Amino acid sequence: MATSTRTPDTRTLSGILIGLTVLGIALLVANMPSSPLRSGNLELFAIFALPLIISLVAYIRFAEPVVWWEVALLGVWGALGIALTTFVGFLATMGTPGGYPGAGAELIRNIALFFAGTLGLSIPYGLAGRFRREHPQRTVVSALLGSVLLFILFNVVAVAV
Repeated sequence: MATSTRTPDTRTLSGILIGLTVLGIALLVANMPSSPLRSGNLELFAIFALPLIISLVAYIRFAEPVVWWEVALLGVWGALGIALTTFVGFLATMGTPGGYPGAGAELIRNIALFFAGTLGLSIPYGLAGRFRREHPQRTVVSALLGSVLLFILFNVVAVAV
């Protein structure tokens, strides 16, 4: 049997999820062009890494009991999904006309990409955690479809905005 921990405190994890979401938006707002905090690494962290962290916390929030190797496996799967999605998003937007759209449009695009990544992974990972005990097959399908939903949402936002 896999090692597990006690049942996570759902109120604390819900607060962490809300806090991480607010942190992501705050980081993107703080990364405006005239800000002294402007950094490409900060933008990449907020758009790619933070949604993965949020989705793993969502899985932990609903999974009872938590098996840490499953969380690690979901983290690797999510990172691969983000890498593939980013590459295809780059290819999809390669032919679009260039030019800087302005600070407001950049902020809206970044927030939309943040929410696309967060919702694309968090919803399937949360469902995977919810179905973990009663329906193991649904858990696997939900976790696998997380990358597909991420791919669709992220690329729709990348092309549309």
